[in-house]
Amino acid sequence: MMFTVEETNFMSYFDISSREALIRDMKTTPLSDMDNEMAEMLYSLVQRLEKMTDEEFDALCIAPDFLVD
Repeated sequence: MMFTVEETNFMSYFDISSREALIRDMKTTPLSDMDNEMAEMLYSLVQRLEKMTDEEFDALCIAPDFLVD
């Protein structure tokens, strides 16, 4: 499953130690702290992450784009 640079950057602000930790952290983030576009991205990402396997998640490189060559 591929993620855009924006989605990867967004996920990197959360606990990425595991797929479950990331989903939990994203679900407990108050939507009132986000604009509509970010809230929609968060909702979409949670849905996609829930459909992934842990092995697929472990193969991802989740880091802000300025840290990736």
